[in-house]
Amino acid sequence: MRRECGYGCVICGLAFVQYEHFDPPFKEAQKHRPEGIALLCGACHDKKTYGIWSPEKVVAARKNPITFRNGFARDAFDLTAPFCLWLGSSTVENISTIVKTWEGERWFSIEPPEAPEGPVRVSATFFDQVGKPSLTIDVNEWKVFSHHWDTEVEGPKITVRNAPGEIVLELVATPPHGLKLTHLKMLRADLGILIEPTGRVIIKRAGGETILDGCSVDDSDAVFIV
Repeated sequence: MRRECGYGCVICGLAFVQYEHFDPPFKEAQKHRPEGIALLCGACHDKKTYGIWSPEKVVAARKNPITFRNGFARDAFDLTAPFCLWLGSSTVENISTIVKTWEGERWFSIEPPEAPEGPVRVSATFFDQVGKPSLTIDVNEWKVFSHHWDTEVEGPKITVRNAPGEIVLELVATPPHGLKLTHLKMLRADLGILIEPTGRVIIKRAGGETILDGCSVDDSDAVFIV
């Protein structure tokens, strides 16, 4: 059902959702069928529940979710300084880039606020183990894509799976100062990044391998240069 709804609200595309039982209505249901349930964000769900929007609006959106028309579901992180990123068992602070290649490409950038009271600006693109994008962050706004086998947003945790039990990304927000990358299987061209359940981080490129485990990195341009 999450896959059929594009992993977000079928009306507005937000990724934090509730389950709307529309056919049959929840109070009348003897059993629940996936095709009779839609994902709605809290605001859209309230509009349906309190009669501001009609059941027909939900039915039409369930048949043609905006998440598929856009290609993604979205929301935004609440991030302010000082910002800390957990890479498995390791922490990163006062860093502008996590991985920088010799060709100049940067993966996962962290920029300071534009104004004194503004947010830290985080941008990144995550890929799965076959090189397809799984999640992007563009100045704190994040998007999860509808082509994956499953994406689940549960509280502050975002989990992307390519198959049953096959987690390619697990990201946990710890507002207002941090993000935790707890699981990652990523391939980008010849760059491979793996975060194991033990917390060990492995960067692979051109036959070489760099490991980070239980470390703290502070005040540097980049954590990895590969």
